[in-house]
Amino acid sequence: MQRLNCERYPCHFPDQDCSFCFCPFYPCMDERTNGRMDEEAWSCQDCKVIHRHVVVDKVMRSLMIDENLSMAWRKVQRWR
Repeated sequence: MQRLNCERYPCHFPDQDCSFCFCPFYPCMDERTNGRMDEEAWSCQDCKVIHRHVVVDKVMRSLMIDENLSMAWRKVQRWR
């Protein structure tokens, strides 16, 4: 169940899925997500990947069958 009472909701886009408030893939270093290096840190400000319902479902399923984050990220990349 996602948190909808966050004072920052929606921080990325309307109807986002906030099941993962903090991205489990940080820092993915994948510019296809619209993330980028900002000074000396990876910025996810324009990334919408982890807040899409279909992505959250894939990641949750992977984690529930005890797959590691690398495998979950590969599944997310295939979806995009």
